[in-house]
Amino acid sequence: MLRDVPAMPAVAQRVMHLLGDPRTTNSVLGDALVSDQAMAARVLQMANSPFFGTRQKISSVSSAVFVLGHSALRSLIITVCTKGLYRNPGLMERKNWEHSLGSATAARHLAQNTGLMDQDEAFIGGLLHDIGRTMLMIADREAYQTLFQKDYNQDFGPDGLIALEKEEFGYDHCEIGAPVILKWRLPGVYARIARRHHAASADVIEGEEDPKAIALVAQANLIAHRVGLGRHEPDEGIDVISNAYNEMLGVGRETTLEIVKLALKDYKEAREQFSL
Repeated sequence: MLRDVPAMPAVAQRVMHLLGDPRTTNSVLGDALVSDQAMAARVLQMANSPFFGTRQKISSVSSAVFVLGHSALRSLIITVCTKGLYRNPGLMERKNWEHSLGSATAARHLAQNTGLMDQDEAFIGGLLHDIGRTMLMIADREAYQTLFQKDYNQDFGPDGLIALEKEEFGYDHCEIGAPVILKWRLPGVYARIARRHHAASADVIEGEEDPKAIALVAQANLIAHRVGLGRHEPDEGIDVISNAYNEMLGVGRETTLEIVKLALKDYKEAREQFSL
């Protein structure tokens, strides 16, 4: 399966490499982006969207890079590339993407509130936490469709697919997601998030590098499930206030409820820009 993992588009790889070099200028980034018209168009579209909070009209890619900043540009490129993995999406793919995008917006607000993680890095972490599911869908769509329908119709909860994946494939999406992220040469924190966002206890997370980042995205994952993003309906049985992840983050009840509200609002704005 890992041998068959789709590579990032060449221009995305080039831009990600440039973003990792502190000497890179906005004009150089702009030149790299315009070599792929579809990518350049998406960057321009997003630079002018309410989601990124821009107030002036952006008419060139180099200006878009300046307005967005390198951190936001990185999250945008990864969002575009991840969305591009879905071919002829059905309900399963749309719900998976819905949940990933919802988790990303929740993670962004948690990072903004706690200061424990860069907001754009948190967005990427939320977006990629379930990338293993996407890969399982690509590798064996028919088999995963059966698992998805069973979980979607019976609603086994946030951890419901884990046992079904283990039974069908011998491993779950957390085990698949981490090596996929590393194969894409993305920072290791995203691989650790993908591997541990379903950790059963705080002790498991505390034993990892970047425990706060893992807890932050794990909490964002629960928030997305709680409001029904990726599910058949909201799951009122999920406690997004008194759980191990939120206790690690130190976020109070009222703040958590406000984050849930803001994350859902932001998801709806992001959905307009990144719908499948």
